[in-house]
Amino acid sequence: MSKFIFGALALAVTGALALPVSAQIAAARTMSTGTGTAPPRVRKPYTAEFKVTTVRTLGDGTTITHEWTETTARDSEGRLYNAANRNPTGDAGTEEISVNINDPVAHTHTFWFSQGHRVTVTTNENQASSQTACSANPMAAITPQAGTEHEKPVTEELGKQTFLGVEAYGNRTTSTIPTGLIGNSAPITHTDEYWRSTEKGLNLTVRQVNDTPENGKTTRELIKFTPGDPDPSLFQPPADYEVVTQETHTEFHCPQ
Repeated sequence: MSKFIFGALALAVTGALALPVSAQIAAARTMSTGTGTAPPRVRKPYTAEFKVTTVRTLGDGTTITHEWTETTARDSEGRLYNAANRNPTGDAGTEEISVNINDPVAHTHTFWFSQGHRVTVTTNENQASSQTACSANPMAAITPQAGTEHEKPVTEELGKQTFLGVEAYGNRTTSTIPTGLIGNSAPITHTDEYWRSTEKGLNLTVRQVNDTPENGKTTRELIKFTPGDPDPSLFQPPADYEVVTQETHTEFHCPQ
């Protein structure tokens, strides 16, 4: 019996890999919508482009600066798209593009990297809220350091500002690591600033600044915003990429 089941699974996987990438993802959406699971609440669609700058200052005053762009998008079906475009050398044709797509209807997460020419499609039927697997903002994982009994973070309300037509409310949190807590000879101050959209259903961080002595200052700022459904081609992997399909029954964490 075990040999029969293994053979059936092998035939199923082989048949799935024989399909084009777009067909495999479409098939996953079709199968998932038949499970009877109610789709998650759909937020407002948009396409946004960000510029990310990191500046690290060394002990002798030398600074190391890196810049890249990110594009995030959400369609009316709730699919989330996030792409980071880095160019380490600055030369044309050397861009490194990584893409994460989360589909809450099909319960799939799709990832590809331009240097690898491979698409990984992960299916997780057990994750009821799979839309939270990959944030539209990859920097959202950067949160202020949790307070300890020796410190209490201080939050400053910054009011409202408008960024490219998007109204946002800001706050800045400052936390201090006391002397000696982690072997530090002096207090270490961390500052985290977030500007989040106020429009109901948009749920977008339009500006973010994280400043720590250890990692330097990282600024992520909105440089282009388009409301409405994004170009559908954003959600389609390159047709000539190798496809790897896998299934997981545990909570999924996006690649870093």
